[in-house]
Amino acid sequence: MLKGLLKLIAGVVVLAVLAVGALYVYYFMILPRDIAPPELAVEITPERVARGEYLATAVFGCMYCHSERDWSLFGAPPVPGTLGKGGERFDKRVGVSGVLISANITPAGIGDWSDGEVYRAIVNGLHKDGYSLFPIMPFDVYLHLETEDVYSIIAYLRTLEPIEAEYSGRRMTRLMQFIANSRVLPADPWQVDQDDPLSRGEYMVIIAGCRFCHTPANERMQPYEDMRFGGGLGMRIPAGDTVYSANISPDPDTGIGNWTEAEFIARFKAYAGARIPVTETGFQTQHAWSEYAQLTEADLAAIYAYLMAQPPVSNAVSPAG
Repeated sequence: MLKGLLKLIAGVVVLAVLAVGALYVYYFMILPRDIAPPELAVEITPERVARGEYLATAVFGCMYCHSERDWSLFGAPPVPGTLGKGGERFDKRVGVSGVLISANITPAGIGDWSDGEVYRAIVNGLHKDGYSLFPIMPFDVYLHLETEDVYSIIAYLRTLEPIEAEYSGRRMTRLMQFIANSRVLPADPWQVDQDDPLSRGEYMVIIAGCRFCHTPANERMQPYEDMRFGGGLGMRIPAGDTVYSANISPDPDTGIGNWTEAEFIARFKAYAGARIPVTETGFQTQHAWSEYAQLTEADLAAIYAYLMAQPPVSNAVSPAG
């Protein structure tokens, strides 16, 4: 009997090793998926450039991460004259186990990329050279972008002032590679009903990153769904401090349940053009207030409508923890 039991245990161990080995090969040698860039040539029109600028600066935060940031000011807005040049470093100082450096997305950086390659990078998370990007740029969310919105971003990027800048030092840990490779998926564009506040609001909330930043997550960046919009996600800033996202669920005591639509909109618009020293606020934030202040009132109203339709989450959060 003992001999049979040992054989059984040995068989289980062998199967476990083979399973782990198969997963290793799949995630690190087969993935990411080979998604070909689409054949496309985006026509650069004034309408697309305007929409793309709005999305890149006020909604997605492209310019927030792909520019130099002034951490002496509240929300660390982009330094004027550096839009798109990249260079923002994400490493252990901000809770990233490896090293990521935002790319130069001006024509000096991606001028030799085809429109299809830029499209693929945004919605599929694949570099021009075929390797996976890391979803600190949430391409696993951008895969739901309306196709015309992606075209608008591409058109806007093509009009940026070229800034010569190259960066090196990118280093991905095994966990980061696992996350990045597994998030590369085919595009799945939504069809948004712009006349339906809830449909429009859901689209804005997801592509703007509200759902991700305002929901606690585990080390694999998987959100705790029962805490959606409840705040409390810890985010490190270069100074070494950890700041926490606010509860934006409709809970009346710890969230925004008692806010009116007008108060919600005013909270954002109060930062329009603001460049406030951190010494005046007493704490820093990762929330791009000066960028999100550019959101239209219609989009903010749609965001408010969607948030107020979500389940309330009781979770008192202080920005400093």
